[in-house]
Amino acid sequence: MEKLERLNNKEIKEIIDKLKENKKYKEFKEMLFDDFEEHKIVYKVSDDEIIALAYKNDTIPFKMKEYYDWQQITYLMEEDAGFPQ
Repeated sequence: MEKLERLNNKEIKEIIDKLKENKKYKEFKEMLFDDFEEHKIVYKVSDDEIIALAYKNDTIPFKMKEYYDWQQITYLMEEDAGFPQ
């Protein structure tokens, strides 16, 4: 997948407002919750920006690896594995 360009605040607001109107916003929020709960994925940017980027690029947040916060993900994985003690 090619690198996704960041959106400006106006673009984010427009997309989020559109998603709230067509009732898809909750679906994307649930995807983010599942990404965290099931896969320990933490994103570097706000939830709304991840949702807007995913919607604009016709993908799902989980596939947007360039926006993963790998350091936080590593901490969570180590915590789950019992490190450090």
